[in-house]
Amino acid sequence: MNYSEKHWQKLQHDFNAELGQFIALNQDILAELLTFIDFSEKFTLGFIEINFPPHGELLIEALKTNSQCEEIQFVILKFADPNLRFLRDAIIQELAKIEKEANKKLVLIIQGLEKSIGVFGEYPPFLQDLNFVRDAYKKTVPYPILFILPDYAINRLAKFAPDFWAWRSGVFRFKTLEKTRENAITQTLESHTALPGVMRYSNNN
Repeated sequence: MNYSEKHWQKLQHDFNAELGQFIALNQDILAELLTFIDFSEKFTLGFIEINFPPHGELLIEALKTNSQCEEIQFVILKFADPNLRFLRDAIIQELAKIEKEANKKLVLIIQGLEKSIGVFGEYPPFLQDLNFVRDAYKKTVPYPILFILPDYAINRLAKFAPDFWAWRSGVFRFKTLEKTRENAITQTLESHTALPGVMRYSNNN
C-alpha cells in the first residue's frame, strides 16, 4: 500500500469516526428530519441550522446512507456566489441537468446561500427577490427543499424574507461537536495572537 492509499484510508477513517459522533450527538433531530423528508410532498420548505460548514457534508452523508432514504433521490446544489440574486432561476437551470431516477422522490438540498445572504446590511437583494417570487416556487420547483444555513443566515432570512419564511414546514437545529467547537476557538485565538506580529512587520517596512 503506498502513501496516498494510506493517507486516503486515514481520511476515510477520520470522516467515518466524525460522522458517527455527529449522528450520535444529533440522533433526535436527525430522526425528526428523516420524518420530514418521508412525509414531505411537492414544494415543501425545511431549514437546517448547521454552524460549522463541514458538518453539512456529514449530514448529507448521514442522509444518503440511511436506510429510510433508499427511495429518495437527493440533489445537492451549492450556490456560493455572494452576488447571486435570483435563486429560483439558478435552481431551475440546475434541475434541467438532473436525470430523475424512476420511482424515487426528489429532494433538493441547498448549500452556500449564507454568502449571498450576508452578515450585515439591510434587505440584501437576494432575500428581496426570494420574498418577491415566493408564489412562483410552487409551480416551477415542485419538490421538497432543504436549506442548510448557519444560525445568523436563517435569522436574516426570517427577518428580510418573511413571506418565504412563513411557508417553512420545519426547522432542524443540529448541534456542533465539542471537539470541532474547541478547534475553531483555538484557530481563532491563534489568528488573533499572530496579528500584532504582522502589524509590527508592516510598520517596520
